[in-house]
Amino acid sequence: MVSINFAQSFYESVCMAHLLSVGQYQGFFQYGPEYGGIVAGKEAEFRLFVELFSEGQFEGRIIDWEGMGADGEIAIVKGFIKDTFISFTKQYPTNLGIDEWGNTFKTDDLEGYIVYYEGQFNPQKDCFSGKWEIVSVLEDQPDFTVEDVATGTWRMNSS
Repeated sequence: MVSINFAQSFYESVCMAHLLSVGQYQGFFQYGPEYGGIVAGKEAEFRLFVELFSEGQFEGRIIDWEGMGADGEIAIVKGFIKDTFISFTKQYPTNLGIDEWGNTFKTDDLEGYIVYYEGQFNPQKDCFSGKWEIVSVLEDQPDFTVEDVATGTWRMNSS
């Protein structure tokens, strides 16, 4: 039984290392319908730098080259991969606001926002793809919480 568990563990680590390892990955995300007519459906490029990878867990940085508020700001990434499933968070150092004309501005009084990514690896396309979301608490009362949820899709090459 020990040899089967070792073989399975070895196989999983080799597969995960093949799909994702320390290195650089090009990806794209698309804004969801919550962003309205001007922005919804637009695509933006990002670059993921995986700096640590061990037993399916990874950490690194992401730079958004395009998109709302993109100015080369670096976000911290933490996540995991299991079989073909991938999940990670992207934490920005500052928060962004959007005015009525669609312009973005930094809001220094709020903590940086977190983007939650989940997806699957598609071996035919040799890429990851999935959905992302940002949940912002607008009001937090003892009896209720009001949240704003923004969503979208993403894809990223595995090599």
